[in-house]
Amino acid sequence: MSKVVKIKSQLKQNKNKAFLMVAVFFLLALSCFGAGLGVLVAILLKKSTINIAIPVILLILALIFIVAFLVFRKKYGILQAGVRGENTTLKILQKLPKEFTVLTNPVILNRGVTMELDFVVIGKNGVFIVESKNHRGIISGKTSKPNWKQVKHGKNDKVYEKEITNPVKQSYRQCRRMEELFKDFDITANVYPILYFVDSRTELKIDDDANLNVSIFNKEEPMLDYIQNTKGRETVSSNELAKIIRFFKR
Repeated sequence: MSKVVKIKSQLKQNKNKAFLMVAVFFLLALSCFGAGLGVLVAILLKKSTINIAIPVILLILALIFIVAFLVFRKKYGILQAGVRGENTTLKILQKLPKEFTVLTNPVILNRGVTMELDFVVIGKNGVFIVESKNHRGIISGKTSKPNWKQVKHGKNDKVYEKEITNPVKQSYRQCRRMEELFKDFDITANVYPILYFVDSRTELKIDDDANLNVSIFNKEEPMLDYIQNTKGRETVSSNELAKIIRFFKR
């Protein structure tokens, strides 16, 4: 089993914040609706002399809070799916031999740009950046294009189609920035970008017309085999392995 070094995840922090906002806006909407409805009924029954504008304002506020609640609930669902995907990917990467070290959510700072990665796997054969995506359905597109198409089949054979941001470009940028950083810190290890789709049922129809050379997987065995058997231009020494780990933990 590989060694795992966990670093605080911004994704999980954002998920927790979104959950808090969902709870807050739900309670605010419920309170305003209850108060507004109660006052309105009292006015109509002539049991209160409060200006009718008050309950109307409260009911409008309740409607605004409901909209905010729905927005944050959707955001929370997306973030929760991302966290589930990362947890699944981590369990898979832990199956690597003990010679490998897996860093979760390391952050790199390159020339003023801060970037949080999903996973960095460090071995004697190089450094692998693993970007985890919890998409499902049919994913199609070209690596040169900014967006791809996702098609999903829901209940009663209903088809859902939407555009998603091209994740290969993200993996490619992460790889290039890490290579630049390694040069600054005199680290010679090879860097390999990996894009992993957690749901093995995902059908990939990707054309690498931009020749970005990002390895794409939707099954764990081929990804683990790739990480273990990739031969770098040179073997990473034990001293350099320790240097790389210190670099990400700094």
